[in-house]
This record gives sequence, structure tokens and C-alpha cells, in this order.
Amino acid sequence: MSELAIQPGTSEEHGVQPGLSPFRASLHRFRKNRLAVLSCWVLAIIVLACFIGPLLLPTEADWDNTSAPIDLFSAHPFGTDDLGRDHLIRSLEGGRVSLGLGFFGAIVSVLISVVYGATAGYLGGWVDNWMMRAVDILLSVPFMFLVILINVGLGKSNTSLFVAVVITLWLTPAVIARGQAVSLRSREFIEAAKAGGMTPWQIILQHIAPNSVNVIIVYSSLLVLEIILTESFLSFLGIGVQAPAASWGTLVNDGAGRIESDLRLLLLPGSMLAAVLFCLNYITDGLRDAFDPNER
Repeated sequence: MSELAIQPGTSEEHGVQPGLSPFRASLHRFRKNRLAVLSCWVLAIIVLACFIGPLLLPTEADWDNTSAPIDLFSAHPFGTDDLGRDHLIRSLEGGRVSLGLGFFGAIVSVLISVVYGATAGYLGGWVDNWMMRAVDILLSVPFMFLVILINVGLGKSNTSLFVAVVITLWLTPAVIARGQAVSLRSREFIEAAKAGGMTPWQIILQHIAPNSVNVIIVYSSLLVLEIILTESFLSFLGIGVQAPAASWGTLVNDGAGRIESDLRLLLLPGSMLAAVLFCLNYITDGLRDAFDPNER
């Protein structure tokens, strides 16, 4: 009998109902991780607050209450800055930029990496060699140099920041997807697809790429974390999100410049950023335990 055959009782030992697909079985294991599930709820609340809050609350500057202190029972519970802008709303708007870039950038990066890596791994030969040499070249370019180069070419904007993040962060998942494709291309169901007359491109899109998702999904959650940190770092240095837009990175940068005179400008966006990073870290651990076969 094949080594991959499931022995009786194996599913029950891991708390998974027999007969479930691998993906649904992984989701079942993830739901049993209470800390990861709690982190998902906390993250969902923060995301909803960042995307819905600024639409429901007034965003106009209150010139009669500039530099207002924290007063939880006032119209500006977390105070205002020296331009009369509500600090809570500014933090929520900054979170919308950081989270939007993080999640959308991760989705685009994963899509590119899965298709690119699956194509290279399945086709093999000189195609694989040239495609992966291109990845090696991009990986050898210093990150900051590439970001500055893109900023020079496209100008300082949110678009150039998004392009810089995607170009630099899809490379490692592509290497992972390529390794998965190499291990899958000689499997029986791939041979059956070839015998059935499917083209290489159909096999890549319908079989290789979908079967690489379980491995890539673990890294993609870490990619969201990495993109948010990267955006915050670049915005902190002044080469990320540009005014009048704000992100958690720019707000933390502004707060750090006034840490001695007005600590609250740093605490709120810094606390929200830290909460999101902790949640993503716990979610990543949960996804790794649930989806990575090496952890079982």
C-alpha cells in the first residue's frame, strides 16, 4: 500500500472528521486554535473600524479645538492635532491605507508568485532555469535601492510604493511555489491530465497552482505582516505614503518627532499597528500548524 494512504483512525487522532477534503480538514484544524481564531476576530474588528469608521464620523478639521487633550467624553475622545484633526479618525484613515496596501499587496504578490513559480516548476528545463535566474537577480538587488529606483521612475506616490512592495515581496513565494510544482509534476493525476489532452497551461492553472495553495497560504499571511511593516518603515523614512494621505507609518513618524511634548500622537497609531502585527503573527502560526503538512 502507498505510504500516502490514510490509516484508520488518523483523522480522528488530529480531531478532523474523516472524508473531508485536505483544504476543509486544514480549516477544521485552524478553527480549533483558539488564539488564532480570537486574533481573526480582533483583526476583523480593527479592519472594519478602519474602513467604516471614517465614513461615519466627521473628518473635517475642528479649528476651535486644536491640540485638544484626551477626553473620552468629548467630541474628540483621543484629542486633536495642532491642525484640529481628530486623532482617532486620522489613525483609522491611516490604518485603512496600511491595511489596504497590506492585504491587496499580499493578494497580488501571491497570485504572481503562484503562477510564476508553478509555470517554472512544471515546465522545467531551460524555461525553469531562466525564470528562476531572473528571480535570483531581483533577490540580489538591495531592497532600499530598488525602492528608491522605483520612486525615481514613478515619482513618490502610493502607486510607486505599491509597485515597489509587490516587486520585492513576490519573489520568495515564487521559489516556494516552484518547489511545490516540481514535486507535483510527476504525480499520477498530472499524468492523467496529460493523457486526457490537457495543455501545459491548463494543467498549470487547474492542477499545479491550486495544489500549491495550501503551502503558499501559510506564507501569504506572513506576507501581509511583512508588507504592513515595510510600508510603515518606508513611510517612517519619508519615502512611503505621501501627504496629505496618512498611514500608520507616517503617523508614527509624526508622533516620534513629538514624543517629548505630546506622547498621545504616537500611542494610538502605534498601539493599533502593534495589535494588528500581533494578530497577524498568531494567525500565521495557526495557519502554519493547520496547513503545513510538515507540522503534523
